[in-house]
Amino acid sequence: MAIKKHIPNCITLLNLFCGIVAILLAVNGMLGRSAFMIFLAAVFDFLDGLAARALHVKSDIGKELDSLSDIVSFGVAPAFIMYQMLALSSDYTTQVWGIQIIPFVASALYPCCAALRLAKFNLDTTQTEMFHGLPVPAAAFVILSLQFYNVGAYAASIYTAIIILLCIAMLSRFPLLSLKFKNLTIKENIFRYALIGISLILIICLKIRAILFIMMTYFILSIIYNIVYHKEK
Repeated sequence: MAIKKHIPNCITLLNLFCGIVAILLAVNGMLGRSAFMIFLAAVFDFLDGLAARALHVKSDIGKELDSLSDIVSFGVAPAFIMYQMLALSSDYTTQVWGIQIIPFVASALYPCCAALRLAKFNLDTTQTEMFHGLPVPAAAFVILSLQFYNVGAYAASIYTAIIILLCIAMLSRFPLLSLKFKNLTIKENIFRYALIGISLILIICLKIRAILFIMMTYFILSIIYNIVYHKEK
């Protein structure tokens, strides 16, 4: 029993480890590898909750450790990637201590909002079947996908606008689908199954470029779910 209760926390620490490696890779300009490590962190982030439920060893320390790991893997690490992308794609020359100011401010805004989102989530007991605001890992995936699109001369402006939109989405109260299954029935999980199915098709067809389209699908299905739910209610 003593060993069993530590298994989910060990998996959570693997999430944190991947986030730290992602930061180091991003600092050295290896953005593709950094993105891969963040994706791997997301796998561990999914597995730790699965392990906790399967082993019946949920704990307060596990919940706090999960959020601390998430802010590194899905808050700070994507911010380093975004800083590198902004610095490389812009003509900003104003620097302090060798840091380009505008890319730094834009990139620093994201993990601050991600931390606030995670703190609010920990205190909110209503986010079981639905999320209120965009989950931090989902926002991180949007950032990761941007490096695989050629947005031309306006890249810096587009990246900055996307960061602002992601921050607003994370801190909003808009209800979005949660992929937490209470059971496997099709009737109660039709929208979740639809999201998973469409996502798999998009990934097969578009690979890493599918992320933005998956996020659009996620928002559309959430809107339809809310309309249907309120009508039934």
